[in-house]
Amino acid sequence: MNKSQDDRRAELLALGRQLFAHHAYDELSIDALAERAGVAKGLLYYYFGSKRGYYTAVIEQAARELRERTATDPGRPPAERLATGLDAYLDFVEQHPEGYRALMAGGIGSDPKVRGIVSRERAAFVELIVAGLTGARRPRPALRASLEGWLSYIEGVCLDWLDHGDLRRDAVRDLLLHALAGALAAARAVDPRAVADPSAFGLYPGFG
Repeated sequence: MNKSQDDRRAELLALGRQLFAHHAYDELSIDALAERAGVAKGLLYYYFGSKRGYYTAVIEQAARELRERTATDPGRPPAERLATGLDAYLDFVEQHPEGYRALMAGGIGSDPKVRGIVSRERAAFVELIVAGLTGARRPRPALRASLEGWLSYIEGVCLDWLDHGDLRRDAVRDLLLHALAGALAAARAVDPRAVADPSAFGLYPGFG
């Protein structure tokens, strides 16, 4: 594939982010997508095979970018990895709102491939947080369940942030950290071994 084809595909993916961020999957026919892109629908078929292929390519690109943004150096201290990963997550939301909306508010959540993409990204972020908290790769069940709930909270807060724009970024970060403190406290109440002294990280005021 030559550079011009790469560029054209990238342009179509960027447009797809905008469209799928604000329209349900079923609202957009391949004809409507082609018309909005200003191309023949045959070009969408050429690059993506189908409307579903176009949608999943958009989701995969957004997921890959989010994963790359939140990846941290395993050699860094756990608390630093956690803080860096969360800041990188918020960077992505702030700098790529359409990609985040498309990823988190997708229109065909029942599609197994799309569900798998989103599930992998959630699992990768849980792994990052667990590594930051405990240095381990796999959480104990109580911590895993609590962090899954916290991820849903993150997604809701970040979408609200994008929708309303009336919270400062540092306020959003504080909300997420305080909610994490609550999730950790809940996990620790059920299983004292789930989290080993997270208050030592100094990131969760009032935790204990």
